[in-house]
Amino acid sequence: MPANLPPEYFHAERLYKEAKTPEEKAGYLEELISVIPKHKGTDKLRADFRAKLAKLKTAAFAAKKTSKHTSQFHIEREGSAARIIICGAANTGKSSLLRKLTHAEPEVSDAPFTTWAPTPGTAIFEEYHIQMIDTPPLDREYIEPELIDLIKSSDLIILMVDLLDNPIEQFQNSIALLNNFRIYSDHQPVEGLEKTPYRFPMLIAVNKDDDPRIDEDYEVLNELLHEDWKLVPISVARGLNLSRLIKESLDMLKLIRVYSKQPGKPADMKMPFILREGNTINDFAMRVHKDFFENLKSARVWGKNVFDGQPAARGHILSDGDIVELHM
Repeated sequence: MPANLPPEYFHAERLYKEAKTPEEKAGYLEELISVIPKHKGTDKLRADFRAKLAKLKTAAFAAKKTSKHTSQFHIEREGSAARIIICGAANTGKSSLLRKLTHAEPEVSDAPFTTWAPTPGTAIFEEYHIQMIDTPPLDREYIEPELIDLIKSSDLIILMVDLLDNPIEQFQNSIALLNNFRIYSDHQPVEGLEKTPYRFPMLIAVNKDDDPRIDEDYEVLNELLHEDWKLVPISVARGLNLSRLIKESLDMLKLIRVYSKQPGKPADMKMPFILREGNTINDFAMRVHKDFFENLKSARVWGKNVFDGQPAARGHILSDGDIVELHM
């Protein structure tokens, strides 16, 4: 037994040994691992516990799968304009961020690996409704295959790192793990893959920028990464730059708002249709209703890049704020 183990270790060890189910044992084992000091004398102990943890998580996941018909990792989009997956290492503040930006209430704790299953919420910014999903930590020792499938369903990935806990190492480990499953930022070079990679816009949220005295730490991180990665310094605890984080996300998603107008009536400016840059009248008609898409005869557009009521063909590219009148 390695020396210098703290009292918290023996308390967590007792709870671990007394736990009955694989899920309970895994939870206490994670706590146990978190209180073991990191030095050469504990390397083997931590490695053994991590191997046990991987087996326990597999058993816990299998138990959940047999007891439920629907996977916890299957989350419907529910009409949102886009889906943002929040991922990263343990204790970077993912669940706290979701709480701040949405009405969701994931469990928040200083203990690592509190999040076992993904939690969705909806962030509303101006007229955009964005689905955001908090996810279990990216862990090199074990990761749910269904978590990878969920990440691949995103429109944008927010990767969180903790400014106070070796953010470069967190960033590198998380990116390496995602790349291992062929998940890449849309600007990353990719070489030597036999299968097509999955590419996404990716934003790095640097959390716990809680004090002006540590701004220098962020500047160092930014200097190392800014040429290739988009970074936003945030403090979930203080609410710093959270609106900026959403705004940067929307800019990367390249969303536009298009409003509908019935012939002879004012435009409905309360409920825009959310499309993507480059979308056309054709795309808008499909979003309104398949009958318009199938039977569309003509369209008129009002907006900053057209004259009022300009006739437009199906292939006309729409701009943010355009008003469209469809005729069948």
